[in-house]
Amino acid sequence: MLLLETSNKINRDRIGGILRYERLFGPWRFHFVEGKRFEQPVRDVASLGVNGILSGTTLTELLPAVMRTRVPTVFFDAQEPSQQQHRRFLKFSTVTCDNRAVGCFGAEFLLKQGFSHFAYVEDIWNSLWSQGREEGFRERLEQTGASCAVYRVASPKLRDDWGREQHALAKWLASLPKPVGILAACDVRGRQILDTCQWANIGVPDEVAVLGIDNDELICSSANPPMSSILRDTEKSDYLAAELLDRMMRRKTRKKEALRYGPLEVIERLSTERFQFVDRLAVKAIEFIRINSGIGMGVPDVVKRLGVSRRLAETRFRQATGHSIHEEIQNARLEQVCRLLRETDLSIGKITEQCGFVTESYLGLIFRRHNQMSMREYRRSSRQDA
Repeated sequence: MLLLETSNKINRDRIGGILRYERLFGPWRFHFVEGKRFEQPVRDVASLGVNGILSGTTLTELLPAVMRTRVPTVFFDAQEPSQQQHRRFLKFSTVTCDNRAVGCFGAEFLLKQGFSHFAYVEDIWNSLWSQGREEGFRERLEQTGASCAVYRVASPKLRDDWGREQHALAKWLASLPKPVGILAACDVRGRQILDTCQWANIGVPDEVAVLGIDNDELICSSANPPMSSILRDTEKSDYLAAELLDRMMRRKTRKKEALRYGPLEVIERLSTERFQFVDRLAVKAIEFIRINSGIGMGVPDVVKRLGVSRRLAETRFRQATGHSIHEEIQNARLEQVCRLLRETDLSIGKITEQCGFVTESYLGLIFRRHNQMSMREYRRSSRQDA
């Protein structure tokens, strides 16, 4: 039996890994419990005749039935919000993320990015896994002599109302020394930080760089700007758990085991990008251009955002980047054109209009100049590669 909530990206990855193990060393027959709305509850696990169970810990209403059975069971990431709740898993075999190692990995990445100020944003419950990530993050920073500010949810009222908490988070972010590299306890928390920065007019990544954990593509790619994130080695955890359960079901081991896995790599996106120049005005301009590249803005919009004269904005931007604001806008628009060609079926005319180009023929001319092929050729080529 697999008891894994499939709304969680990590669990979806795990199911894929378990199925790969089964194809190599099976056959196994699976009974899936995914926590979906219209799914029938499992009252008696033994009545299903299962020989083994791989379970997460988020389907809390099913855990008592699982824990009562004598069927060999392995739990994933059995780290509850409190130590008292965590103790109930101690009699079971587990495959658990080394969260201190994840936090240390995040610190190492941000140190290499050149930051000298650092902060950590805990999850709203300050769960054991979040505490571990904070400890690993702070310990690695302290080894270099750096300190770390920590954001904690101040009250149950803030925990229960994001609208209220966002004000508190914005105030805390504004108080940090800049530029600052922030590790978020998870991707959901990271996106909240990015949303708050945009709401409070705090530059990303110029003033605040944000690194999430789990690399949930939907969350990271939909953030503005897209968020860098630590990918945990869940493929290894899948294999370890399935292999351990296999031995338990075959009665090759009766010993309780506590296996661990760690981080794999950082998937870098714009939220942690470090520019090769230090002019804050130019960095602020690029941030604005990238965020708004799909809405047909022009140089006057960028200048208005910067709050300086057009001449000063143009001069400082060219000195920092080697090209004009107009060229930067055009490059950002062309990147958006490429995304729309790859990922949508919009007509060339619609793409021309959406990306702020005057005519389809003009867009076609500069697109060919930049990409050495027409837009139709690019769309056809990108889909063949996919």
